[in-house]
Amino acid sequence: MKPAMRWLLSAVLAVTTASVVAQAPLNFNDLVGVWNLTYEDGQTGTFTFSKNPDGTPKVVVSTIQGGESVAKEVVIKGDTITITREISVQGLAGSVVYTAKLVEGALKGTGDVKFAEGAGVPAGAPTPFTATRAK
Repeated sequence: MKPAMRWLLSAVLAVTTASVVAQAPLNFNDLVGVWNLTYEDGQTGTFTFSKNPDGTPKVVVSTIQGGESVAKEVVIKGDTITITREISVQGLAGSVVYTAKLVEGALKGTGDVKFAEGAGVPAGAPTPFTATRAK
């Protein structure tokens, strides 16, 4: 086989393999444990992934701004996890939707805070975060 053809086949194989790896489904069991959460704006907290007695996913989220609460919804779709929790900040009710992917051993995504309609708080942009497994 000619060197140019060998190089081309190697390149195609590398791209195909990378695509397959990037699309691997996320498994909740791989997340079980405590993860240190750091927002791009400097806020910190934790995700604690475990299972309820019936085997369903349980996530406890703790941040300085939003306190600590159990997520009301945990959804894994393909390589993405979405965690939704209710918060109360200075008497205002709202929710945070965290959306993340596992990238090189870290959860990377955004946290999107939404307050109840009529609360007088303008919608903000989702804030990027990274969560790494606690040692």
